[in-house]
Amino acid sequence: MKMEGMDTACRPDMSVELSGLRLDNPVIPASGTFGFGAEFAEFYDLDILGSFSFKGTTREARFGNPTPRIAECREGMINAVGLQNPGVEAVIAEELPHIAKIFHKPVVANISGFSVEDYAYCCEKIDAQEQVVLSRKTTLPARSVPDNIKTPPTWSASRKRTET
Repeated sequence: MKMEGMDTACRPDMSVELSGLRLDNPVIPASGTFGFGAEFAEFYDLDILGSFSFKGTTREARFGNPTPRIAECREGMINAVGLQNPGVEAVIAEELPHIAKIFHKPVVANISGFSVEDYAYCCEKIDAQEQVVLSRKTTLPARSVPDNIKTPPTWSASRKRTET
C-alpha cells in the first residue's frame, strides 16, 4: 500500500500473524457480508485489506432460504440467507480467477456443508488453490439441533498453506 506524503520511517507496522500467515494489517471483512469482493472493488482498492474471507462455499450450488431472508429489529437485523453460493467448483472456476484480478493477497475460504464428506471434498478442492488460505467451519444445520441446545455448536480451525 502506497501512502502518499508519508515517510517510510514514520509508517506504523500494522502487520499481524494469523495461524502462521503474515498479513499487512488485521483488517479482514467478515465472510458472507463481503461476498466475493467484486462489489467492494468498485469503491476502494481491496489491497488495503489484510485479507478477506469470501462467501460460505458448499459442495453443490445452493439457492439458500426462501425470502424473506432479512428482518430488521431494534438491535439491528437478523438474517437467514441459507448459505446461498454457486458451489465449490464454480467458486474455483469463476470466482477465484476474478478475485485474483482485484485482490493480490491470499484469501480465506469459508467452507460449509451438511456432512463430513462435504467438508472433506470442499477442503480438498479449495486447498489446491494457490491464492487460498483454508478456513474450516463446521456448523450443524438448525434443523438437526436437539431441542435442549439453543444454538448450534461451531468448531473452527484454520491453517497456513504450506509448500512441499
